[in-house]
Amino acid sequence: MKAVSLGVFSVLFASRVLAAPVGATLTSGSVTGASFPEPLVQQSKVSTTSKRSGGGSTGGGFGGTASASLDVGTSGGATNVSLTGSATHTNEFGYTAAYTDAAVVLTLTEAATYSITNLSTTKVNNVSTAFNPVTLESATGFINPFSATRGELAPGTYRLRFGVAAAQPSTFSFSLVSTWYNQFNSTGCKDTSVNWTLSLRKPCHGDLNFDTFVDDADFQSFVVAYNILGCAQPGMPQGCPADFNNDGVVDDFDFQIFVVSYNQLICP
Repeated sequence: MKAVSLGVFSVLFASRVLAAPVGATLTSGSVTGASFPEPLVQQSKVSTTSKRSGGGSTGGGFGGTASASLDVGTSGGATNVSLTGSATHTNEFGYTAAYTDAAVVLTLTEAATYSITNLSTTKVNNVSTAFNPVTLESATGFINPFSATRGELAPGTYRLRFGVAAAQPSTFSFSLVSTWYNQFNSTGCKDTSVNWTLSLRKPCHGDLNFDTFVDDADFQSFVVAYNILGCAQPGMPQGCPADFNNDGVVDDFDFQIFVVSYNQLICP
């Protein structure tokens, strides 16, 4: 197949018209507090189509608190599913956590591209350490990842599980949040701050670098995929994002789709 070429162009525009946000709601699941030792004073749970929150404080003078809130909102044409929370545990033993005792189900009514921003940290031996407190998996939907933080989601349902926790050493291994925190079992961790966002946008064929424009930078990425051709061939970017018609190859049909978006420049 012959490599393609396309000239640089410029477009004048007065303002950008933002597309309607992707339809997304929280349809089930709950967040609660957990600790060792008991008893735990639970926070009031919130369960709505746009919010799930909960947490608690460790009893018996063990000095731990944890809270977490998962919220769905919109900003700049994107639908954002945002998890925030914090946790401390100051005494000599045990842990305190806020976690999903039942996975939160995210329902998408339409296809979307996604990007994940994770700014979560905890202190390990007094050193701020980045980590991932969230597990995202498909239920009736489908995840097509382009990288560790970007990809496409099909319409359907997705399960979100997470934990916001702090602990002294040798307690995470038997905790309810070991999925995310067992890596810190030998050291414990403290002053946990969780800030994780799943941003959803309507698909924009051709925007291969997710900057909301289809321009020469995207064209350069398209040419690389076009010259490889087969989605299963070595060197093809993960998820084969330039295969816009999902036929397993990046060819002239995909180029025709790309040109339409390229000439529009701005993602809808």
